[in-house]
Amino acid sequence: MLWTIVKRELLDHVMSLRFSALFALTFLLMTTAILDFSSYYARERREYPSHVEGFVNDEGKVNLGMIACQGGTTVRAIPSPLGFLFATGERELPNQAVMALHGLSSLERATEPGDIMNGSGATDWTFVVTVLLSFGAGLLTYKSISGERRDGTLTLVLANPVSRATVLAGKYLAALAALSTVFIISLLAGVILLEMLGTVHPGGSDWMKIGLFGLLSIIFLSVFVLTGLLCSVFTRGPVLSAVAFLFTWMALVFVIPNLGGILAGLTGTVQTPLQIHEAARTIPDRYTLTSSMSADQVASVKLERESAREQLLLEYLRSLVHQVDLGRDLTRVSPASLFSSAAERIVGGGTFRLTRFADNAVRYRQGFLQAVIEADRHDPKSEHRYVPWWCGGNHFSTLTMDPGPAKEFRDVLPSAGEGFAAASWDVFLLVLYTVLAFAVAFWRFARQDVAPVPGA
Repeated sequence: MLWTIVKRELLDHVMSLRFSALFALTFLLMTTAILDFSSYYARERREYPSHVEGFVNDEGKVNLGMIACQGGTTVRAIPSPLGFLFATGERELPNQAVMALHGLSSLERATEPGDIMNGSGATDWTFVVTVLLSFGAGLLTYKSISGERRDGTLTLVLANPVSRATVLAGKYLAALAALSTVFIISLLAGVILLEMLGTVHPGGSDWMKIGLFGLLSIIFLSVFVLTGLLCSVFTRGPVLSAVAFLFTWMALVFVIPNLGGILAGLTGTVQTPLQIHEAARTIPDRYTLTSSMSADQVASVKLERESAREQLLLEYLRSLVHQVDLGRDLTRVSPASLFSSAAERIVGGGTFRLTRFADNAVRYRQGFLQAVIEADRHDPKSEHRYVPWWCGGNHFSTLTMDPGPAKEFRDVLPSAGEGFAAASWDVFLLVLYTVLAFAVAFWRFARQDVAPVPGA
């Protein structure tokens, strides 16, 4: 009997005008996101190699005597091939690190002329699922119970040997199947278009991320399918059900997620850039130089100062990321917040990606510095004393050497496994919300009088 109800409800959904409109809009937005991302990604990939200059010359070598006083270099985050899945804030976050060999000096956003044309309001698949398809879930379910109750057909259905749990499960599965069909067909069309354009060449981990994103999206949509059923069960007629879902949807998708930043600002504390600048000015007071120090001690203290400046920058970055995470924690009551957070981690974007890039940049700088110091130790003419911003003399080697693998900056994106592990708590909560929503809907439906309500 369950599948009879599912097939009947599914056919009603597929033949409706609202399903056709939902399918057309979803298909259009998801394929447009691919086109927009492909042009953006092609430009990013063309420009990427010129931003991985390192500390070496055109021959791939470095002069040890000059490296300490070199103004520094810039390394850039590798563009993500899956930016069409999650792009919220991606084009505003820092994507390059400026550093000297002895310390990271800043994280900033590279500005390109093409950024003006591309803008920052790119549509991604996360937006389509969060806003359009979640609203579509309400369109398909708002009158599933209340509408049949008003028309008297619900009484006829329950006159057959079928339980109310079966009826509710059938309506839930049919609506979810309809939404999943819209989403999966649009997803496959987008992936095919991506392959036809040939701009992006996803690897094995990328395909796993796309699959995990699809699974996550279906779990998220199941929550809103049940939200629509809850509104339909708790109201007397389809009009009230539609109004209730609209207000609930607005609160869960827009109001609560946007409160995260406000609440985090009231409960958390983040230092301002001016305060960070003032803290940096106090570093010489903490690492003081005296006239009684030896040359080796002076070099060591100066190196400690640069390391302290780098740590201050990294602590500031971590505090900002913590503030963002705090805002999400405070709005986890919203499935939309959970979905956005989980999608960011699975795809490997947003602040999750930013912290990984900062770690990669620091690891690269430290490895290069270690390679330079090791090379200096093999020069008998050197005093083996690396002093930041000081070149010339015999305190450090003047040889030119090839640092080998250390000269290559490797920015590695988080793997699918790492992303899913980071998103596991959000996924668990979405599944929990699904179970709780179904339980509440069944509890209400099992005790509800299904007799038609005049004038509902």
